[in-house]
Order: sequence, then C-alpha cells, then structure tokens
Amino acid sequence: MCDGTRTILMAAIAFCLVVSPDTSGGSHAAQVCEAGKGYVAADTAQQVDENFLANIKAVGIETVIRYYDWTDETLPGKTLTLQELGLIGKAGMSVAVIFQHNSDCLCTFMQRGRGRRDARRALELARSYSQPSGSALYFGVDGVDAQFLTLLAATDLPSGEAQARKFVQRYVRAYFQEVGSVLKASGYRVGAYGSGLVCTDLLEERLAELCWLANAKGWPGYESFAATNRWALKQHLPTRRADCFGREVDLNSGNAAIANFGQWKPKPN
Repeated sequence: MCDGTRTILMAAIAFCLVVSPDTSGGSHAAQVCEAGKGYVAADTAQQVDENFLANIKAVGIETVIRYYDWTDETLPGKTLTLQELGLIGKAGMSVAVIFQHNSDCLCTFMQRGRGRRDARRALELARSYSQPSGSALYFGVDGVDAQFLTLLAATDLPSGEAQARKFVQRYVRAYFQEVGSVLKASGYRVGAYGSGLVCTDLLEERLAELCWLANAKGWPGYESFAATNRWALKQHLPTRRADCFGREVDLNSGNAAIANFGQWKPKPN
C-alpha cells in the first residue's frame, strides 16, 4: 500500500470515530406527502403502529421499509419487530428490509469479514421472522464514497469521482462479495442502498440484484444512475414531522419496470 493511500485510510478511520458528517448533498426541503405522487414505500427507523400504517396507506403507500440491525442498535427501536410484522400484515401491506449498522462509516467497509458477519445477522433475523425466499435483503452504503472524497480534498492527492470509484471497487465490492458468499444459497435477493456510483458498480459486477438510490444528489453518480432507470427504488427527502404522518419518514418512488423490489407480505397476528 502506498504512503498516500495509507494516510487516507488512517484519516478515514479517525474521521469515522469522531464525526458523523451531513452528507445529504442536497436541499433539506421537505417532501410533499400527497396521494398520486407515485410513492410506493416509506422508510423509517422507528417502530410502526396501526395509526401510522393507516396514514401512509391513505396516500397510496403499500410498503413499509424497516431495518435489521445488531442488538447494539445504532438507534433505539431501529430493528423490525414481530409485533410490527403482525400489524403490517393486518393492514394488508408489505414490508421490505435493509440491514444497516454504522454503514455511514468508511471503517465498516475496511474491516475484513464485516460483510460476512452482517450478512449472517441479517440471515438470522430473516429466518426468525419467516421472511420468504425470493424477497430481498438490502445492505446500506451510506455515503462512504462521498466521505472519501471529502478526505481526499484535504490532501494533495488526486480527488474526483474516479478516486471515489477506486474506493468503491476496493472496499465496497469486498463487503458485498462477503455478503454474497453468505447469502448465496439462502434464496434471498441481495439489494444495495447507496449512491449512483455504488449502485452502478454493484449492479455491473452482479454483486447486487437490486439497487435503492439514496436521496443524496450530491453523492457521486446520482444523476447518471437515476437516468439509467436501473434503480428499483428512488428515495426522496424526508417529510416534516408535523406535515404528514406524525414523524419524519423518507418517501420512495418505485420503478414501473421493477415492480417487485424484494418486498413481502407478512402474516397478520
């Protein structure tokens, strides 16, 4: 490893340990939550109840996206529960899931074996919740390519999207290769959440079957990937707590060419 790369990687680890940057890369104007806008899913890190489900269903949203996580959750109540699954099933709605644990940290993707460990945890939860074969397990890549460019910009080393691509090819690919090795015979489809650059690379390398494009238009490759129409889901900026459903959620558009983005219908309680 060259000295310049080693310096950047050490800086990346320190960066992740001491700061959680705002990498949204776009305006913070709230999304309008009205019927007829083409939203197919709402993602939230909070546990859902009957009232919330009724409110999002009223604007035409049929799927809730919730999280799988380790027991030391990055946010309290982030992990999907069996009680929620019963409520979603009772409402006649679907659920989709994403595994996310410190996936906004470059050091997560630099840990050898981390992809295997995360995939095993996701698989454990999926089986305990009777998640059906053929549905998807998404894994988050929350702006680490953009963070890498931020670090490079503070050095004399070359920066730009080509350098972000090198980071993705070396570290994000390795993480998903490990994920794939665990999920290979599971029957679950592998999905990725991230920038346009991450989505493009993982789809081209067939390390993910589905890609959920993050709302951060400032992350590398957003516009070019959005234009390809290869995304399964496209996330929008959060709603305001008071304006819509009593909480902040992200609304997501669906791709008519990919109607099945890995969602599934749980059984009602």
